[in-house]
Order: sequence, then C-alpha cells, then structure tokens
Amino acid sequence: MSAADVLQCLARRWYIVLLGLMMTCAGCLAAAPGQHVYSARASVVFLWPGSGPVSRTDDTAVPALVNFAAMVRLALPALSEGASDGGAFGGSLVGAEVRRGYVIVLPNSGGQWSQSYNQPMLAIEAVDVDPQAAENQLTAIMRQIDETTAELQERLAIPPAERVTTTAGTANIDLVDGGVNAGTRVRGVSALGVLGAFSTIVGAVLADRALQRRRPRPVRQGMTAVPARGV
Repeated sequence: MSAADVLQCLARRWYIVLLGLMMTCAGCLAAAPGQHVYSARASVVFLWPGSGPVSRTDDTAVPALVNFAAMVRLALPALSEGASDGGAFGGSLVGAEVRRGYVIVLPNSGGQWSQSYNQPMLAIEAVDVDPQAAENQLTAIMRQIDETTAELQERLAIPPAERVTTTAGTANIDLVDGGVNAGTRVRGVSALGVLGAFSTIVGAVLADRALQRRRPRPVRQGMTAVPARGV
C-alpha cells in the first residue's frame, strides 16, 4: 500500500482519525504532569540527660543510647500497624516504588554485608502522593517516638532528671518530590503521542479495508438474476 492509498483511507475514515487523535491528546494531557510521590524525611537523635548529641567517639555513651533507640523502635505502636521493617530496609521508599507508607530505621553503618550500629538515632521516611499527608505522617511518627521514649523510662522508674530525651520536637523535616523529572515526562508524552498516532493510522486503514470488503459488488450488465426453483 502506497502513501497515497493510506491518505485516501484516512480521508474516507476521517471520523476514526478524529476519535484517535482525541484519545491520544487526552492521554498526553493526563500523563504530562507525571506521577508525583512526595518523600518526607527526618532523623530523631537520642540525647543523654542535660547534654547535646554525642559523637561516635564517645564510646561509653554511644552503645547504651543505640540500644535504647533500638528498644524504642521495637516498642513503637506504629510498627504493629504495617510499617516497613526498619531493621531490614536499606533504601528509599520512593526507589522501591512505594506510593504510600513509611519506614523507621536504626541506621546501619556497616554496609550491605555487615552490621554496625553506632548512631543513636532513628531515621524516618514517609511517602504519599500528597505532600501534606507525607509531612503529617512523619510528624505523627516523631511524636510517637518521643512519647514511647518517655513511657519506657517511666516504666523503669527512672527519675525525670536522669531520663534520655530526643530531638523529635526540633528535628528538621526534608520534603522532596520523588516523582519523575521534566525530561522523563517529555519523553514519555512524546512516546505516547507517537504510539497514539501510529495506532490511529493502523486502525483507520484496517477499518477501511474491512468496510470495503463488506460493500456489495455491482451486478454486471447483461446478466439477470434467475430466481431459484423450488424442489
């Protein structure tokens, strides 16, 4: 089939072409904004009473605070409601294609094949398609960490002046858009447009061929139809 034949098919089936172009434009408009997934992150540091954050060189303080941070993470009410396993998770929820959820991690400094916990903190990430929802989830988790920290020490009857505190109330929240970037959206919309145009042309040509076959053939001159005789 030549290009002229294809153009004739498109002209005869203009309504199919119009429908295909409308569907293609609708798909491109829907895909243009991209899929936005917002990631809210923060780190809650555990502090000795009356002091600031300890460094990794404070050998006498770090192990006790790390153990207490791990205890708090396991005691969080949120962990019993389906949060990601913070002990096994080692990446970003956005990278794992999670659109709604959160994770609470005791940072592992030992790499993939070894475990070394020498940071008295809990790293938190909450993701959602709505940025405010992600930030609210993160704030709620930090509040739970602070409350759980106080409850555990209250059960142990530790005097208030000697209790471990956290930076949950003053921790900085980092909110980023983890969706696709502008270049990826442009390439995606372009590919969708090309695919839609190709599908429209193929559909119009196939429909034209099918309708042409179903059209009744003209009767030749000089021939008369003979009615069938009954048996």
